[in-house]
Amino acid sequence: MNIEKLFKKAEKFFVLDEEEQQDKEDKKKKLKNSFEKKIENIKKKIKKADDSDEKFALKKQLDILIEFHEKLG
Repeated sequence: MNIEKLFKKAEKFFVLDEEEQQDKEDKKKKLKNSFEKKIENIKKKIKKADDSDEKFALKKQLDILIEFHEKLG
């Protein structure tokens, strides 16, 4: 392998191309939006639920989703 190819590979490894960075940011935004929508849906389900066991299970799901959402942020 010549030295130019080696430098290009090293550059990609240590500093991502702008396109790759933008793609990752876009995917992160989509994932955050999905978590936000799911969190809102579960909150609505909790309010509508009559059974305490169902509410408890939904609250567990909600806590996990909120935790993942915070890790993304």
